[in-house]
Amino acid sequence: MSRSAQFRELLKSPPFVCLGAHDAVTAMLAEQAGAKALYVSGFAASAIVAGKPDVGLLTQTEMFDHIRRICRVTKLPVFADADTGYGGVLDAQRTIELWEEAGASVLHLEDQAVPKKCGHFAGKQLVPKEEMQQKLRAMLAARKDPDFFVVARTDAIAVTGINDAIERLEAYAAVGVDGLYADAPESVDQMRELIRRLKPLGKPILFNMVRSGKSPYLSIKEVYELGFDYALCPVEPMLAMHKAVKEMMEVFMREGSTNAVADSLTSFEDFNRFVGLDEAVAEEARYNR
Repeated sequence: MSRSAQFRELLKSPPFVCLGAHDAVTAMLAEQAGAKALYVSGFAASAIVAGKPDVGLLTQTEMFDHIRRICRVTKLPVFADADTGYGGVLDAQRTIELWEEAGASVLHLEDQAVPKKCGHFAGKQLVPKEEMQQKLRAMLAARKDPDFFVVARTDAIAVTGINDAIERLEAYAAVGVDGLYADAPESVDQMRELIRRLKPLGKPILFNMVRSGKSPYLSIKEVYELGFDYALCPVEPMLAMHKAVKEMMEVFMREGSTNAVADSLTSFEDFNRFVGLDEAVAEEARYNR
């Protein structure tokens, strides 16, 4: 079964979480921890690849390379952020072609205007819903694997309100997308309203569990009980990495050694085992005999 088909199977027995992976190591750790799918965030990619905020600076091909490196090291379905499709309808088509080539199984396309921003930042602007529909149609027409899953995302809640967000998703559902996603609902009441009006469309509905954004922080059980089918835990691994590495480096620069943080470090031997050194040595030995 392809990874895209695996993702569709997951949706038959919700809920589940797409766990954020911002590089090859976090993808491997997520799979080891028991994640059922991974999520490659544009927010995280902007920081990891370019050291920049999520304000639309990362290019299509930079994101393609980033996704491909993650897909190479995991057997899990990978859900990859596609931002605005990086331009017009032809750019949107090339985006889905590249994401499939990279090994992703799912993407979401958002209806922000350029320059786009993280969904939990202020100052977002929207394209007309008709323009978004055109991009979605173009993407769906370019899809090679019929199991590849296309999610329509709206950022309208913070810009034009909950009613426009729902109307936009209804329009995107009519184009034939596979799933729906309203980013950054600001209350449980808004979440309930999304479910009440979108559930009859019969499309899986996604929730973003990001901890520090505009939305209420709920467990996956609570999200599912409200009516959402699956969720993203998009950037928390990167935030955990940032805090841990920052503290380790500050201690080292202050004390001149890692003695004070030694217990929080994976051993050199364990890390080499994790990245497959034993297998690499054995494989090399097969051909050196």
